[in-house]
Amino acid sequence: MSIEGRKRGDARGEATRTALIEAAESLFAEAGVEAVSTRQIGAAIGSSNTNVVAYHFGSKDALILEVYRHRLPAIDRRRRELLDQADANGAGSNLIELIRVFWRPLFEQTDDMGRHSYARFLAGLERSGMIETRQQVSSEFPETDRLTVRIIDLLPAALRPLLPTRLRLTTGLVCGALLHIDRNAGLAAAAAEAMFEDAIAMTAAAISAPAPQIN
Repeated sequence: MSIEGRKRGDARGEATRTALIEAAESLFAEAGVEAVSTRQIGAAIGSSNTNVVAYHFGSKDALILEVYRHRLPAIDRRRRELLDQADANGAGSNLIELIRVFWRPLFEQTDDMGRHSYARFLAGLERSGMIETRQQVSSEFPETDRLTVRIIDLLPAALRPLLPTRLRLTTGLVCGALLHIDRNAGLAAAAAEAMFEDAIAMTAAAISAPAPQIN
């Protein structure tokens, strides 16, 4: 095959990979990981090849990681931009501002249908008990880790060990707010913004709440 022919093939392959990633993101969001087969994902993009997911990704678990790698580069960059803005404005040591920086990129991200597709995907993973797969790609997105460390540094020492669990619990809170916005498609932009800000306020309160006293 000529170089030009291979390039055309590579372009088709990349388009197929992207279509599969976005189909998986949507299907996992709606039904959970365990309820979706690789054949369903292939069928969702109109492929007659029942092994198309295996050919491009190897397994459904590997495909989950590729959804992260598809969405998180832009989210990681946006977190860096927002954190730089917060620092420039003198708000970089404010807990609620850092939490806003953490979550606003997910509020801003929508798919072609205007849905918060990545937030919906995270909610689907949580229902399937697979949200911890996110940790497998953490090293690839250093800005998010830098932001998380900044949040930890603002917490009292007694609360710092609780942050991973509290972040996981509040992920459900924020994603739930974004799903509610999606379900109310006619919601005015100002109302959607207000709902997001309410979720941020509740998240900040939950993360900074005193540690429970267990007798």
